[in-house]
Amino acid sequence: MTAQARALTLHSTSSSIGSPNLLRRPPACRSIASNRQRAPCLLRRGQIPAPHSVAAGAAAAAADVESATAVEPASAAPGPAPRPARDPLPAAVPWQEAGQGLVLFAGGSASFRVWAPHAEAITLQVVPAARFAPTPSPPLPTAEDGSLSGQRTVPPPLEQPEAAQAAAREHALTRHGDDWGASLPAGTVSHGDAYRLVLTGPGGSRLLRRDPWARSAEAASTWCFAHSPAAYTWQHTEWQPLSHDKAVIYEMHVGSFTQEGTLAAAAARLPHVAALGFTMLELMPCQEHSDPWGYSPRQLLALQRSLGSPEDMASFVDTAHGLGLGVMMDVVLHHGAPAGNMLWDFDGWEEAANGGLYHEGAPDCPWGRQWAFWKAEVRRMLVGAAAMWLGEYRMDGLRFDSIKDVPMETVQEITWSMRDRFPGRWLSAEITPEDPQLMAAYGFDAIWVHSGYFDIVQQHRALGRGHHGGGDWAGGWDLARLRTAMGVHYGFQSPVQCIKYMTGSHDQVGCQRNGGFYQDYNPIGGHHRYAVDQFCGGRTDQHAAASARLWYAANVAAAGLPMLFMGTEFAQNGWWNNDEWHRLRWENAEDDIGRGMMAAVGDANRLRQSRPVLRYGWSNCIHEDRQNGVMGYERVAEGQPRVVVVVNAARKSWQGGDYGLWVGGGGSFKQIYCSQDTAYGGAATWVSNDVVGEYDGRIYINLPASCTLMLVQQPQDG
Repeated sequence: MTAQARALTLHSTSSSIGSPNLLRRPPACRSIASNRQRAPCLLRRGQIPAPHSVAAGAAAAAADVESATAVEPASAAPGPAPRPARDPLPAAVPWQEAGQGLVLFAGGSASFRVWAPHAEAITLQVVPAARFAPTPSPPLPTAEDGSLSGQRTVPPPLEQPEAAQAAAREHALTRHGDDWGASLPAGTVSHGDAYRLVLTGPGGSRLLRRDPWARSAEAASTWCFAHSPAAYTWQHTEWQPLSHDKAVIYEMHVGSFTQEGTLAAAAARLPHVAALGFTMLELMPCQEHSDPWGYSPRQLLALQRSLGSPEDMASFVDTAHGLGLGVMMDVVLHHGAPAGNMLWDFDGWEEAANGGLYHEGAPDCPWGRQWAFWKAEVRRMLVGAAAMWLGEYRMDGLRFDSIKDVPMETVQEITWSMRDRFPGRWLSAEITPEDPQLMAAYGFDAIWVHSGYFDIVQQHRALGRGHHGGGDWAGGWDLARLRTAMGVHYGFQSPVQCIKYMTGSHDQVGCQRNGGFYQDYNPIGGHHRYAVDQFCGGRTDQHAAASARLWYAANVAAAGLPMLFMGTEFAQNGWWNNDEWHRLRWENAEDDIGRGMMAAVGDANRLRQSRPVLRYGWSNCIHEDRQNGVMGYERVAEGQPRVVVVVNAARKSWQGGDYGLWVGGGGSFKQIYCSQDTAYGGAATWVSNDVVGEYDGRIYINLPASCTLMLVQQPQDG
C-alpha cells in the first residue's frame, strides 16, 4: 500500500503511554539502581485479551511479565520428513470433486472447474505451448494517469487486440450448481499450454475471461498458462524455517532489484544479501498487478508474468534457501486493482457498477473495490491465494498488507488455515495504527511498527543538525518516544512481535510523485526518501551517512525484528520507484561510501546472530541525557552476557574517556561495535574503547558524534 493514503495517526497506540515502557530484568539478573527515577513496568501479558477462538494459539496463556524470564525461544517446530524434489501430481477425480481452476493429474488427464453462476454457457479454449502467438505487453501505468489513485474503479478494456490463435481447440463445459467444468482426457492440456474461457453471459453477450485460479497469465490478454506443480525439481529439500527471533529482514521489490527486473536476475544477486547477514527476504507483492509496486492485484494467484514463470519463482526460493535465506511474500487481499481487474463483472452479471460476482456488496477503499468477503467462494480464493505461496512455492511466511481492511472473521479463517496446514510458518501483518490486541485476535506472529520510524526521523532532524537541535526540540531529545522505539512497544509480549525499520520501508523510501511533497509526511519534512537523504545531506554528506549507520545499528540492537529496504545497505540516495531512474543502483556498492555502509550493516547483522540477547532479550532504558541527545539501554536475557547500547544522535563527541554512562554496576565492559569505526567510513580521529571498568555505577567512555556503540559485560572473577 502506498503511504500517501495513510494519515500520520501512527502514534495513537505508542505515544499515549503515560510512562516509559521499561521491560523488567529477569530475576536471575542483578538489579541495578538508576540515577533517575524509573517508571514501573507497564507490559503485562494479562492486558491482551484472549484471542478469538479461531485464532487461539500462541498468545492464549502466559504468566505475568513481572515473573517472566527471557529465555532462548525454541526453534521453529521441526517439519515432517524432507519434501520430495518434485511435488507429485494428484490422482484423477471427476471435475465436480476437483478444486477450482485447471488441475493436472498424474497420467496426463486434467480437470477444469470455474464458479460462474450467471453464465449461460462456457467453452474452454486450449492452445499448445509451441503454437501460442503472444500479445505484446503494454507498459505499467504511472501515477500521473490516475490508475493508482483508486479513482478509476471500473477497469478499462485491454489496450490492444489479442493475437489470433489459429491452433485453439475448444471444449464445452457443463454446469453443476453454480460451477461449470469438464474432465479432460490425457493429451488435452499439458504444462505450459495456453488456455482461456469463452463465456456466454446474461442476454447472450460473449465474454473472454481468464481462469481466476490460474498461476500464470499473459499480461495483455485473457490467456492463462497451464502449470504443473511437478515442473520444478527442488534442490534444497532439507530446508526448515528459522525460529522467528533469528529474522533479519531485507525488503525487496523484485522488479527493480536488478536492471532486468526478473526473478532469475534477482536470484543471481542473492549472495549479496546473504553475505550481509540477512536471514529473511520479504518480497513486495508478486501476484499479477497493474501498478508499479504490486499493491493493485489484477488476480490473486497468478504470478506477474514480467517477473518470470512459476518455475522461476520456485527456483528463486530454492536458491534463497540454499544460501540460508528464508522467503516471505507480501500479500494484498483487501481489494482488487482499480485498473485492469480481471475478475470485474466476471460472469457478465452486475448491478449499478458493483463489480459483479467477486465484488458484489463490497465498498470502495482508497485503493480500489474490496472483495465480497461475505461469499464463501471469495473467501476460499483468498485462503487459496495465501496457501499457494507457502505450499507450492515453499515460502517461510507471509506479510498481510493493510489487513484492517479485511473483516476479522475472514482474517481469522485465513490465519487458522495457514497454521493448520503449514505449522511453523511466520505470519506478519500491517495494522495501522499498530495494535497488539488486534495482532493477537487476528492470529499473527508479528506486525510492522510504523511509529518508531517517524519518532526517529523527527528527533534526528532536530538533534542531528547541531549539538542541541532546534525548533520544538531545542531542549533536547523527546525520550518518551525514543524509549518506546528502542524497547518493546506497549502491549506486546515479546521483541519478536515487533518488526522495526528505523531507516525506512518501501512506504517511506518509495515515491510515486517524482519526489513531490506528501502532506501526511509534513511532520518529517513531507518527502519520501532513502535514509541518507531523510537524515539531511545525502550519501556524500559524512553526517548523513553516519546517521544512516547509527540508526541501522540502533535498529539491530533494539528490541524487535530489524528490517532494511533494498539499497539502504549501500547508502542509495534520493527516492525509490520502479522506473529507469530510481531502481536499485548497484554502482553504489562499488564506492567507498557504499562499501563502508555495507560493512556496518553486515557486522551489525552478524553481531545480532552471535549475541542471542540482541534477538530475544528484554530491553531497559538505563541512561537518559536529554540535553546531549544520548540514551543508553541494556539487552538482558537469562544465561546471556548483558549488552549495553549507547545511541548518540547529536554531533557532540567525547574523546577523552570522559562521558559517564550509567550502567548500575557489572564490572567491566568491552566494546563490540561502533558505527563510527573507520572501516565503515568513520573519521580516523575517533578514539575507540577497548575494555572500560565501572566506577560507582558508571563507565566512562569515548563517544563519537552520530554514533551507536555496543558494549558487552565481561565475566567477573569469582
